[in-house]
Amino acid sequence: MTTPTPAPGHRGAHRRTTGARLRAVPGAVVLVLAGLLLAWSAPAASAHVPTTDGTSVIRQDGASVRYALELDYDTLTKAAGLGALPRTTKDAEHLAFLDAHRAQLAAYLSERLTLTLDGSPCPAALGDTGIVKRQRFLYARLLLTYRCPGTGSGEFTVRYGVFSEADAIGAEHTNMVDYELGGSGGSDVFDAGHRELKAGRSAAAGRGAPPSGGPDLSWASTGRFVSLGLEHILGGADHVLFLVLLLLGAQGRRSVVRLATSFTLAHSVTLALAVLGWVDVPAEIVEPLIALSIVYVAVENITRGESRQRVLVVFGFGLLHGLGFAGALDFTDEFSGRLLVSLLSFNVGIELGQLAIVLAAFPLILLARRRSWSALAHIGAAAAVGVIGLVWFVERLLSPGGSA
Repeated sequence: MTTPTPAPGHRGAHRRTTGARLRAVPGAVVLVLAGLLLAWSAPAASAHVPTTDGTSVIRQDGASVRYALELDYDTLTKAAGLGALPRTTKDAEHLAFLDAHRAQLAAYLSERLTLTLDGSPCPAALGDTGIVKRQRFLYARLLLTYRCPGTGSGEFTVRYGVFSEADAIGAEHTNMVDYELGGSGGSDVFDAGHRELKAGRSAAAGRGAPPSGGPDLSWASTGRFVSLGLEHILGGADHVLFLVLLLLGAQGRRSVVRLATSFTLAHSVTLALAVLGWVDVPAEIVEPLIALSIVYVAVENITRGESRQRVLVVFGFGLLHGLGFAGALDFTDEFSGRLLVSLLSFNVGIELGQLAIVLAAFPLILLARRRSWSALAHIGAAAAVGVIGLVWFVERLLSPGGSA
């Protein structure tokens, strides 16, 4: 039996077809990743996972411990089963509402915010209630006083269950802690993964820290601030898309280094100034401008690519993004060693997240630039992200509270 002979050119055509398919694989990967990124980003009108924040200032005086707690007002009244007040409610009415429901608030907090000394419970009493506004957001201020047995010497344990999963508030919650207990002091963060704080003689010895004097600089606390910074930038689609746009328009690796350095320096400055309370710009101004920064860079990528002034432009936008990063931190103490360590740790987390974005996205962008369709893909991706930024701008402009 005679074996058919392939027609001339058949094997070469087959190789060209196979090669074309192989060359299309990286492009398909890039397009799929871009589609997933846009699909993830588009529904998030605020560009952030819904969050609430709060502060805890804990001070010991012998056997008495004063716990000053600040929480988002509307979330607190919802979680405590008090209902919601209309937006037109005046400050005096908000204050009277808290005072009228003091018993319910005390019952809610007594179950979710406990303090023990060497394992013995310290009974709590709810004292003053009040309200405070930060960036036009209303917070409830609650003062709890704990009476501990004995002289107040030993290991203190604070268990924080406010706004837990059982309350079904529909948002993640973080609480910045500034404490002085048992002769030690420090800063920490309460969140879904960390709801217990130990301080005092036994706790300090376990960390290898001195039992009295100086800030608590434990690795665990520092790591939580690093994690908070990492989560904030990776969980904020606006920050991620802004960086991706910069990478899309970057001419090469040196350009990436220049732009990343400019962005880092700028957001580090305003982050520090805002956290220290030296700069206070309302979120309803900052957040729409962050969205506009995305639109601007998207349009620049389409019209002229990376300009000579881009480093300065990125520095200016970095100042805005730094103010946005500061929305995740809210300290109540003045400048101190432990505040500086917490701030630097948070910023390290942001830089790690930024580095992860660069390492993940830029190699794919360089790979895509070798393809014939790269120019069209560049324009399409920049246009899509620009539209998302424009939608965010309009929504944030119309939102009464901005988007923290």
